[in-house]
Amino acid sequence: MPELDLLVRGGTVVDGSGLPAFTADVGVRDGRVAAVGRLGSTAATNTIDADGCVVAPGFVDIHTHYDAQLHFEPTASPSSWHGVTTVINGNCGFSLFPARPADVTWLCEMLSRVEGMSADTLAAGVTFRGGGLPEFAAGLEDALGVNASFQVGHSALRRFVMGDDAGTRTATTGEIAEMQTLLVDALDDGAVGFSSSQLEMHVDQHGQPVPSNLAAPDELVALASVFALRSHGVIEFISRTNLEGHDDADRDLMLAMCEASGKPMNVNPIVRLPFLGDGWARGMEFVDIARERGYRVHPQSSLQQMQVFFALHDTFLFDEMESFREVLTSGDQRETLLADPAVRQRLRTALADTNGRAFVFTWNAVKVARADAHPEWVGRTVDDLAREWGRDPLDAFLDASLAEHLTTTFTLGGSLGDKSRETTATVVRHPASLPGSSDAGAHLTSYCGVDFSTRLLSEYAPDVISLEDAVRRLATIPAQMYGFTDRGTVRAGSAADLVVWDPSRLGVGPTRWADDFPAGGGRFVVESTGYRALVVNGSVLLDDGVDTGARAGRVLRPTSI
Repeated sequence: MPELDLLVRGGTVVDGSGLPAFTADVGVRDGRVAAVGRLGSTAATNTIDADGCVVAPGFVDIHTHYDAQLHFEPTASPSSWHGVTTVINGNCGFSLFPARPADVTWLCEMLSRVEGMSADTLAAGVTFRGGGLPEFAAGLEDALGVNASFQVGHSALRRFVMGDDAGTRTATTGEIAEMQTLLVDALDDGAVGFSSSQLEMHVDQHGQPVPSNLAAPDELVALASVFALRSHGVIEFISRTNLEGHDDADRDLMLAMCEASGKPMNVNPIVRLPFLGDGWARGMEFVDIARERGYRVHPQSSLQQMQVFFALHDTFLFDEMESFREVLTSGDQRETLLADPAVRQRLRTALADTNGRAFVFTWNAVKVARADAHPEWVGRTVDDLAREWGRDPLDAFLDASLAEHLTTTFTLGGSLGDKSRETTATVVRHPASLPGSSDAGAHLTSYCGVDFSTRLLSEYAPDVISLEDAVRRLATIPAQMYGFTDRGTVRAGSAADLVVWDPSRLGVGPTRWADDFPAGGGRFVVESTGYRALVVNGSVLLDDGVDTGARAGRVLRPTSI
């Protein structure tokens, strides 16, 4: 009888400790690493030849929105294609629990609007019918390809306690106490943290602010205080002024939340954007101020190429402009309004005012990426179409959109240039930063940021940080931070979440459209090259990128639970 279930033979092991890589075999039995060393002729049911490859602990993506997708797509693709074995969900204040049965549809529709998911896909694919984390997890157990953990979303808490009022007013003292009780219950059941966001561009399906945007500072601090005497927990928070580096009011709020909780706080990625000047530097300054005061604030490094796709049918990118938001959330009236010259003039005026905006562009940088009825438009800029049609660029953009009932897809950007790469390198080197910001599972028709792990390993290691440090940040540090003390390392006794890759072939593949979700839903995905195998709890999930059908993933709770 074989001594091992799996033997990964002869690879360069980067074990997550930060110590130098070494050559060894890794033996797996009963879902855990049984031995690391020279295992000779030890028999195994399954063997992976890792000669010339790196063997490391599986990566943890700390910022995903797979809460819905995992109900019908258990491998968390395309994150798993890029070495991720554990996904942390419920970010930005958006979780599907706790929920009264009557509110599940409302929460799904909010996700559809804010996170760019097909409402029909969510209605057809999400099987959750209400309750807390136990009920939510019950629908996923024994059917996951990867591991998944869940944070409690602030908007769900407010909706549960306040109903429709959650999106119109601040909470009373009694309502805050009810939210605290719900959060305690969820943490007792194994939630790994709490998330909230106050971005004004986040609006619900009716054009109203998402519930978390209405929370006063005392509510956020009260919810953070729930973590004070607990052994685990992470707070994820996006301030209103995060892109500018957080103004004084937001800084005071975030430091107060850190003081009340005593726990780590993840914040949005630090990105150099030309129209925001030194906002990225002010964001890093705040991280250092927090560290000097003894708080743990972790910015995420943004390693993706920042190529954005959008269609007016479901985009959120224009929501920071009230005139656009009112039109794009007007339901069946959208197309009529977008054809109205008076409405177009209001939109034109809004676009001309770039003060304080996050989404700023020029029409010569916007290209048609998909137009099923007009393939001749693909690859052409809006300026090209405007000149050909003899129209203003905004009119050309709206006419092209209306020609395909707002499903015409445009693309903007790509690499942000050398200065942005220098900024990213600075953030990557910072001891408090973590790779992430994928938003995986969300904005499916806008962009796909899952390639951060592959880019860190293939473009920033070893020149910016060492391979060993890259693996620590991708796997070991987040595993420990979220309370998974038996994961994130390759050592005897640890859970056998492993990723094996060929460094000579590792890279990011093309971005492509996939029509592979329920009810005809589709998404953009980013391919990868060079990953030899992905192992989850001792079972090979991906073999040279091919799904084996193994479903050994688990809903992870902190080890102390």
